Amino acid sequence: MAEDLRSVEVCSIPAPVLDPVTVFDPETEAIVARTGLRTFYGQLGHAPEAINGWMSFYQPLVSGGRVELRTKELCRLRVAARNGCLFCLGGRFRGPDGEAVVSDDDVDAVLGGRLEDLRFSRRERAALRWTEVFRVDHSTVDAALIAATLEHFSEAEFVELAFCVAQFTGMGQLFAVLGIPSPVPAEPQPQSV
Repeated sequence: MAEDLRSVEVCSIPAPVLDPVTVFDPETEAIVARTGLRTFYGQLGHAPEAINGWMSFYQPLVSGGRVELRTKELCRLRVAARNGCLFCLGGRFRGPDGEAVVSDDDVDAVLGGRLEDLRFSRRERAALRWTEVFRVDHSTVDAALIAATLEHFSEAEFVELAFCVAQFTGMGQLFAVLGIPSPVPAEPQPQSV
């Protein structure tokens, strides 16, 4: 399933909706050239100060902190599946070695809703349960869920995880609405003869 959700051709989310920005300030152009995320910046580059401000918050939150990058990535992918965000579904958090921090089998389990799969640690399963309830209906988060999550996370870690899941939810929804495509190019389909 993971491969099926990584290209723009397999989802009915619209193409980018805003007229794309095509000329960027030198700093943003350098980022676009380095990352290849021209469509992403084409949509969000209408307000470069906003996207740059968000990135200065997002990058340290995700790549640093107390909670493991792998745990954050599993939660991000679950939110992406619920949001239908192609950009989020196609991208992967990578470790210092450049390798994805989750395997395709992990991706398949999360996208398939197998959040209690024993491939995930108890801590990861607790984070995924928190993510699922928060994302589906935050008003159903109760003291029991928070207490169960705190069995695996310190209060500081819980706050960090909650920040991550909240921003994955909101920004993923925005990216989906704007029609920002997956950063992974679609595989060419075999031609029938």
